[in-house]
Amino acid sequence: MGIFTSKNRPGLNIPVWLRVTAPTIVSLVLFIIVIFAVHMPAVREAMLSQKKTALKHMTQVATGILEQMYEKERKGLLTPEQARREAAALIGKMRFGTAGKDYFWINDTNAKMIMHPYMPELDGRDMSGFTDFKGNAIFRETAKATKKNGEGIITYYWQWQDKPDRIVPKLSYVRRFEPWHWIVGTGLYLDDLEKEALARSRELIMLTLIVLAVIGFLSAYTIIESRKAGDRILESEALFKGVFNHSQQFMGVLTPEGVLLLINKVALDFAGIEEKDVLNTYLWETPFWNYSIDVQRALKEAIQIGSLGGIGRGIFRHFGKNGECIHVDFSVKPAISENGSVLFLIAEGHNVTELKEAQERLAVSEAMFKGIFNQSLHFMGVVALDGTLLEINQSALEIRSATAENVVGKPFWEGPWWQNPPSLVQELKKDIRNAADGRVIRREIESYDGNSPEAIYVDFSLKPAFGSDGKAIFLIAEGRDITELRTAQEQLRNINSRLEAKVEERTSELKMSIERLERAQNQLIQSEKMAALGDLVAGVAHEINTPVGISVTSISYLEEKITEIDRKVAAGELRKSDFDKFLNVAREATKSSMLNLHRAAELIGNFKQVAADQASGQKRTIQFGHYIDEILLSLRSKYKRTKHKINVSCPEDLQLNTYPGAFMQILSNLIINSLLHGFEGIEAGNIDIGVEVTDTNVILRYTDDGKGMSPSDLSKVFEPFFTTKRGAGGTGLGMSIVYNLVTSRLGGTITCSSNEGQGTAFTILLPLDMVVVS
Repeated sequence: MGIFTSKNRPGLNIPVWLRVTAPTIVSLVLFIIVIFAVHMPAVREAMLSQKKTALKHMTQVATGILEQMYEKERKGLLTPEQARREAAALIGKMRFGTAGKDYFWINDTNAKMIMHPYMPELDGRDMSGFTDFKGNAIFRETAKATKKNGEGIITYYWQWQDKPDRIVPKLSYVRRFEPWHWIVGTGLYLDDLEKEALARSRELIMLTLIVLAVIGFLSAYTIIESRKAGDRILESEALFKGVFNHSQQFMGVLTPEGVLLLINKVALDFAGIEEKDVLNTYLWETPFWNYSIDVQRALKEAIQIGSLGGIGRGIFRHFGKNGECIHVDFSVKPAISENGSVLFLIAEGHNVTELKEAQERLAVSEAMFKGIFNQSLHFMGVVALDGTLLEINQSALEIRSATAENVVGKPFWEGPWWQNPPSLVQELKKDIRNAADGRVIRREIESYDGNSPEAIYVDFSLKPAFGSDGKAIFLIAEGRDITELRTAQEQLRNINSRLEAKVEERTSELKMSIERLERAQNQLIQSEKMAALGDLVAGVAHEINTPVGISVTSISYLEEKITEIDRKVAAGELRKSDFDKFLNVAREATKSSMLNLHRAAELIGNFKQVAADQASGQKRTIQFGHYIDEILLSLRSKYKRTKHKINVSCPEDLQLNTYPGAFMQILSNLIINSLLHGFEGIEAGNIDIGVEVTDTNVILRYTDDGKGMSPSDLSKVFEPFFTTKRGAGGTGLGMSIVYNLVTSRLGGTITCSSNEGQGTAFTILLPLDMVVVS
């Protein structure tokens, strides 16, 4: 290639090595001067600028808190004193920095200290006369620095964080909050900045020395090799002037025909390929572009334009090594010689994906806004702060048969919506002024169209839209036609007035009906309670018959033996063996009678207690596990001749202060339901009764493994008079009574779950306050 071939230049007899050495030495000197005289001071300035920016952003966060509290004050959610006190407290707790000790303070524009987190003794003091040891009136300076632009930078001497004995120079950023005439400030200690800048400078010096050593080595090597490669040095010099190796963009050098001569590291790293894989290859044939024939064609056209002396340019979609899609702003620019010929081409590209995505999002947002704005059935408009109408939607135009050309760009109050009655114009002007000050306006407007005597009612609002600086930039006007609503409300009021008399008439009738229903319900519940008590009496009587019968038999047998002994004694025939047999019979008969009579007494005692609880409904303290056993003993006649089993799990020491009769009725109904319905056709079933106490409830779980219920039956299980045994004597009141006892008498809740063929479960949650703590 001609651009890489050395040319003899007449009059230049200076040796090549000297021509190379002189620029190298000059470059080294300039490099050192730039590093030590320009760059190092710039490092400190850049760090200082960065710190100032950070302080500004942190202070904006603090003033954001003030704005939130001011908004609550403005809306009436907080009093002015509460809003200021809470804002100062929140900012006083804010910390940042590497040690978490950097802070904010607040003083007002008259130099009165509002809040200082490390020196609370200053709070409320007039600091206008306070100066540091250099004589700087610090707090008067904050007012001066913020007077013009609302913000500023001040320098002074202050204590080191929370160490009052250490005074160091400090630079602070201060910002005004005009609604309260407060100034919020925070700062950085210049000692920290100097230390950090010194550390950066040391790192830079070490790096510079290393670079200088490398450059010196390479320069020496270049001087030695320059005698043998003069032509290559000239080519390299021309080439490297066109390539910026440190660029963050994708860069390459091409021949006019499009062959890639050099590519920078950024481009190689992005594609994840090696330099040897792409050099001396047509650019459109490299892996950068082999995913799309259309892109390759566009790339050829751009290179052709560049080879003719023009600039080829385009935005291409590109796929990285991980498959991610980016948009590349690509250009091909010619490097032209003195005679106008193209020496080589510089290909350059930079990632504009974020810009492209932002443009697409902006376009979508704009389309969404226009779609919502123009398609909305509400009346919508955008108004400048001075009242000029900027945009108006179709719904607003149609209500008055107006056109956008006649109203856009003109004062909003001159529009046809505000002319009848004329008082609306002045009201709207006032609303615009208030909304421009940051208020939200909402009220109902009554207006008239000249062509109709009927009023149009509009729910009108005017809301400010704020920019990133918190200031209002325009107003959003919105209206909703509520004429039909107002008409409906008026009709509803008329209907209500007519209904009131009927309601009063029907209310008295309903009260009488409810009283009759309540009496009927109480009678049904009492009947069900007496029926359960009757079943209990029959069951207990049956249970008592057995031990009493055994006792009577034993005593009758003993009476016969006594008669026989009397006869033998009278006849003088009594032998010792006969008397021993009698004693044995007497012992056995007495023991059997005593056991069965005790059993009968126990049954009668349990029956008396349970029956009394059932009949009286009084509240008392019971040992809950023992009481469940008493209930099961009373119901034993219902299942003792079956193979069904009832298992009880209850804490032994659980005592409840409750209504025992309610539990008797609940468990009786649940067990009888399981025996009659759940175990129908089942020879051996299981009933589990479990009781546990949690932090919030006493939980009673009742489950059986019977045939379960269908979803339709489960949904009606607690309804009065619902039963699946209507023709077999079922009343449908049992589970309804259980539900009422749990929810009304015991103050708890009951739920039921069941699946056909998988049994039924009841869960009863009772209040914890019935537990008696011993």
